[in-house]
Parts: sequence; C-alpha cells; structure tokens
Amino acid sequence: MLQIKLDDEKVTDLKRAQQRHKKQLMTLRIAEIMLLILICGAIWLGIRHFTTKMITVTAPALIMRQAPNSSKAVATVKSGTEVGYLSVQNGWDKVSYDGKVGWLPAWLIKSTYDATKATNRLAEQTIVIDAGHGGTDSGALANNGNYEKKYTLQMALALKNQLASSHARVMMTRSGDQTVALASRPELANKRGASLFISFHFDSTPVANTASGFTTYYYHKASESLARTLSQSLDPLTLDNRGINYGNFQVIRDSTMPAVLLEMGYINDYTDYQYISSSSYQQQVAQLVYKGLENYTTN
Repeated sequence: MLQIKLDDEKVTDLKRAQQRHKKQLMTLRIAEIMLLILICGAIWLGIRHFTTKMITVTAPALIMRQAPNSSKAVATVKSGTEVGYLSVQNGWDKVSYDGKVGWLPAWLIKSTYDATKATNRLAEQTIVIDAGHGGTDSGALANNGNYEKKYTLQMALALKNQLASSHARVMMTRSGDQTVALASRPELANKRGASLFISFHFDSTPVANTASGFTTYYYHKASESLARTLSQSLDPLTLDNRGINYGNFQVIRDSTMPAVLLEMGYINDYTDYQYISSSSYQQQVAQLVYKGLENYTTN
C-alpha cells in the first residue's frame, strides 16, 4: 500500500510539473505575441511618420477645428509647427497634430492671420459673392437705359475688395459681363463648401419713381439671422431700410448655407439711381456689409 501511495504522489507531482510547464509556455507565447505587436506598431508608426506629408504652419496661430466650418476647437497650432497632412475637403486640410486629428483652413496656413487675437471668425469663412444677372441677362433698366447687371457687378467687386483684408476665402459667381445660369450660382457655393452666400440685385417697379429703399431677402429659416444682422448693419445708409423679407429666389433657395439676396435700391427711381450708380454708395454698402459679416461671425 505504501508503494502505491508513493507512485500516486509521483504521478501527481509529474502532472503538476507538466501544468506548470504549459503555463510557462503559454506566458512565454503571450509575451512573444505582445512583443510582436509592439514591434509591428513601431514599424507602422515609423512608416507613417516618413510617408505622411508634413505641413509647416507659418501663420501666427490657427485653431484646428473638429470639422470644416465647425465652431468646436480641437487645438491651437502656432507658427513653425509641423502638422501631418491627411486630406482636403472644401478648402480645409485634414491634419494630425499632437495626437489629435482636426481641420485647418488651407488658405490661412501660410497667412499672417492670428486666430488667438481675433474676435470673430470671418477669416475662416468661404464667402461666395453673386453679382446678379450678367451677359445676355441684363436685369432691370434704369430710367436712362443703363442695365442692372452693370451695377450689381460693381457692388460685388467692391465687397470683394473690402474683404481682401479679412483673410476670408472669397469667390465670385462672375467677375465680368458674362452669362451665368441661375442654377450654377448656388451650385458653385454648394460644391465649394461655402459658409456664406451674398447676392446683389436692384429692385424695379412697373411705374418709374414710385418706390425707394433697400430690402434684405432670405429663403431658409437658417438664413434669417444673417439677413437680420446685415439689414441692421446697413441702417446708416441714406436710402430707407425696408427691412428683411422672405424671398423665393433660386439663388438663395438652392443654397445649402446661410444666404441672402440684397436689393440695394430701386434702379428706376431717380433718387435711388443716383446712389446706385455712385462709387461712394457702392463702397459704403461694401463697408457696412463687411461690418455685418464681422458681427455675424463674432465668436
């Protein structure tokens, strides 16, 4: 009986030894797998580091956003910082920086813009300016036979020039006397990821010299705030402010971003026309719209 008991103890010890050996092998195998994962990860990071295109930000400071045109900040990127370029969308670069991924306005990366000192986000806007009519579409007629298309372009160019100092990304639906289809105007804004759309026009009445003043139109509810802000900004003009109104116009109806149509006077009213055709009035309108855009984009 003693011999049998000793033999059983030996068998038990042998099994325990085998189990310990299996556990040691399993632990060793897990350690090998973990080491392999770490090595592969390091290799992948190394490859990514050397293959990712790096961009150096030379602007004093930019805010990296959660998405293009987003208000949510991810990080502040200062001058001289290198960020990893991942992709581009609607003029915004998707980048990696400090372990985070976000978006920077591509047109500001090499600019002199300092986002940390800005009180508004006008510089981060893509603004499409639409000069109504053009080419074969003359628009309304002034009492002296001049076409509406001439003055909408002059006013649109005045605003473009005014915005030049803002760092904003500005696009024109037309920059000369060319025919541009109505549908293609909001289509341009939609495709380029515009954040704001402004269309210039002038009113007319069946009987000359029977109406005066300017009106701000919007179509979508989301555009009402922009319309109200710009209308208030235009109050200092000598012409009467007829306020804001809903307008079923294709250029603002088909725009997916806040959009307004500005009827900046009655072209067949003698008094209004004196302003409409005046460079000083056009410049004043541009300055006041600029101020309104600053107010609208205030942080």
